[in-house]
Amino acid sequence: EYRAVSGKGADAVLYTIPTNHNPTGVTMTNQHRHDLIDCCVANRLPIIEDNAYQDLYFGDEMPKPLKTMDETGMVITLGSASKSLAPGLRIGWIIANEPIVQRLADVKMQMDYGASLLSQWAFARFLTSGLYDRYLVDLKRELHRRRDAAMESLERHFLGRAHWSRPDGGFYVWLTFEQPVRTSRLFQAALKRGVLLNPGDIYDFEGDNSLRLSYAYTTPEEFEASVDVLAQVVREVL
Repeated sequence: EYRAVSGKGADAVLYTIPTNHNPTGVTMTNQHRHDLIDCCVANRLPIIEDNAYQDLYFGDEMPKPLKTMDETGMVITLGSASKSLAPGLRIGWIIANEPIVQRLADVKMQMDYGASLLSQWAFARFLTSGLYDRYLVDLKRELHRRRDAAMESLERHFLGRAHWSRPDGGFYVWLTFEQPVRTSRLFQAALKRGVLLNPGDIYDFEGDNSLRLSYAYTTPEEFEASVDVLAQVVREVL
């Protein structure tokens, strides 16, 4: 697949979210990351690594960013404070070779004259003071708790009728039904009962039989109630 992309011209690039992927919740293994780097280097295919969810990983061993494996300068890594800290804190960063950073900085300046200096200063102080690391400990503990509760809810309602990812961080679970289901019909039926779904075909042309569920923005009780509604709607649609 990478060879097919690289053959389309010099402007081809591979975009990936290797840690806590949105929408699937999957985290790439370190071996997969090495294989991806090797394949892209062989095909001269640059990589844009979106690490917006990297700090939200609560598994046993923090996965290595692709940039740490990059020996040729083909990886451009993007980071953000909007997922781990605050959506309104519009601060992000780029790790890349200096010419790339300079070019993108010029584009950024032409678009909006750069991010707020006050926001950058506040975030820098939060990082260097150690407060950010302590904040992440509590945040990841809560995300872990909500993930576990979400897995229990899905097992109660969908065991044998669907399969789903078990994320080690981030916000999302990717659920796929065992039988064909029109998620557009599910969306309308669930919406009438106060549950908003994210159909899989929003993210993938072949995702019509899947849903993206979020365990991060709801309490375990709210997630359980929503999954109960979803289970009822699925029975009606099928």
